[in-house]
Amino acid sequence: MTADHATLSQTPALDALMALPDAFAHNADSDARFLAAMQEAFAFHYQASPIYRTLCQQAGFAPQDLKSADDLAKLPYILVDVFKRHHLTSLPEQDITITFTSSGTSGQKSHIALDQASFDRQALMRRRIIESQGLSSDTPVNYLVFSYDPSLAQGVGAAHTHAIYATFAPALEKVFAIRAGADGKPSFDERDCVDVLCRYAEQGAPVRIGGFPAFAWRTLQELERQGKRLRFAPGSLVIHGGGWKSMADEAIAPELYAAKVEELLGIPHTHVRDFYGFVEHGVPYITCSEGHFHVPVYGRVFIRDPLTLKLLPEGEVGLPQMLTPYNRAQPNISVLATDYAALHQNCPCGRPGWTLSLHGRAGVRKHQGCALTASELLRARAA
Repeated sequence: MTADHATLSQTPALDALMALPDAFAHNADSDARFLAAMQEAFAFHYQASPIYRTLCQQAGFAPQDLKSADDLAKLPYILVDVFKRHHLTSLPEQDITITFTSSGTSGQKSHIALDQASFDRQALMRRRIIESQGLSSDTPVNYLVFSYDPSLAQGVGAAHTHAIYATFAPALEKVFAIRAGADGKPSFDERDCVDVLCRYAEQGAPVRIGGFPAFAWRTLQELERQGKRLRFAPGSLVIHGGGWKSMADEAIAPELYAAKVEELLGIPHTHVRDFYGFVEHGVPYITCSEGHFHVPVYGRVFIRDPLTLKLLPEGEVGLPQMLTPYNRAQPNISVLATDYAALHQNCPCGRPGWTLSLHGRAGVRKHQGCALTASELLRARAA
C-alpha cells in the first residue's frame, strides 16, 4: 500500500462528523465537518473507483475542485438505476461484508455493498436520528411490524430497515405481519393483525407499529369494519416507511392516515411518523411531529430540474441529488434519485436546516422495490 493510499484509507473527517451527538444540529461546526468528510470521501472514491473517476473526469471535476460548501452541488452524481445494472465498488470484494438489495422477486435489483465500518456508521446514523427526534425509549413495548419476518427478508434493504426500527425500545413481544404461509411463501392476513392489536391493547403496554403503510392501512380498515376502537398506553408510536408503491391508487394523505390512527388506536397524530430512504443513498429521513422530513447532518440534498438538470430554488419540485460520505465500499457519495421532491426551510418544529417534501415517482415506469413486491400480496388478496 502506498503512503497516499494509506492516507486516503483513513477517515478522521468522517469520524468527526459521525461524532456529532445531535443529528439535526445544523450550524457552522456541523457544516464544516460535513464538507471535510465529503472532501475526504471524494478523494478516496476518485482514486479507488476507476468508473467513478472516469465519470468525474468527463464532468471536469477533481478532488481539488471541492473547496467549499458551494462546490458540493457540483459533485458528479450517479443515477440510482446505475446500481441496478453495474456492481460499482471502491473496496476489494474481500472487504465487503454486507450486501442489500432494493427489490424482492420482481424488477431489477440494486445491489448495495457495505464494509463493516460503513455498516456500523449507517447504524449509528439511524440511532442518532431516532434519538435526536426523541423516539427512543427505555419503556418495554409490544411491536407489530408490517414487513417481512426476518426469515423471509433475504437481504432486502427495506425489510432490514423495518426490523431495525423495531429495536429502539425494549420488546415485550414482536410480531411481523408478513410471514411464511403453509406453502412457505410470504403471506399476510389483516384479520390476524387485528387480533394481535386487540391482544396488545388488553395488556396495557405501549405499542410500536412499523413497516409498510399499505399493510397497516388494510389492517385499520379491517379494525373499522369490525367496529373496534382500541387504546394504547402513552409512549405508543407509529413509524412507517417504504411507501405505497403499486398501491398508490389506495394511498392516503399523511394527515388523514394519522387522523385515522388517532381515531382507531388512540395514538396521537404527532406520534405517527414516516421515514424515507433508499439503499442506494443509505441516509434515513424521518418526519418530525409536524410531518416534515428533516435532512440530517450526515447528508445534503439539492433539487434538479428533471429536463435540464439545473439546480432549482427552494420550494420547486424536481429530482433530488443526495450526498453522504458514510459508505467507503461504493462510490454512492452523490446519487440522483427517481423521486420528485422539494426543499423547504423554517419547520414549525423549530429544528434548523432543510426539510424534504416528496411529490411522487418520476418516469412512466415505477422504480420497482421491495415495497412493490410486498404490496403485490395485497393485490393478490383483493383479487
